[in-house]
Amino acid sequence: MKINILIAGILLSTTALFAQVTKPIEMPYVEYPIEAGDHDEIVQQYCLTCHSFGYMLNQGKKSRPYWTGTVAKMVNEFKAPIPKEDQQIIINYFVKHYGYESTTGH
Repeated sequence: MKINILIAGILLSTTALFAQVTKPIEMPYVEYPIEAGDHDEIVQQYCLTCHSFGYMLNQGKKSRPYWTGTVAKMVNEFKAPIPKEDQQIIINYFVKHYGYESTTGH
């Protein structure tokens, strides 16, 4: 009985593998322009290694403390090889083009 249940479970879980799409799938193209200047090449060099620019912009306009914490997390937790001087360039870039200055930390 246990074997029958196991076989049925395997068959049911693999059924999706054999599903076929009958219509073409079209994905919309969404352009995410990168703001030029202010060392955008540094941002592209380090951030685009792991992320699409759209992913970064979808974070919304965030404060300097947010971008500072995000860059620190990428370096400290995810071991992104970003030198200290380039970390500040990246933070400044995102605050200027996709963020705002905040005195409250939000």
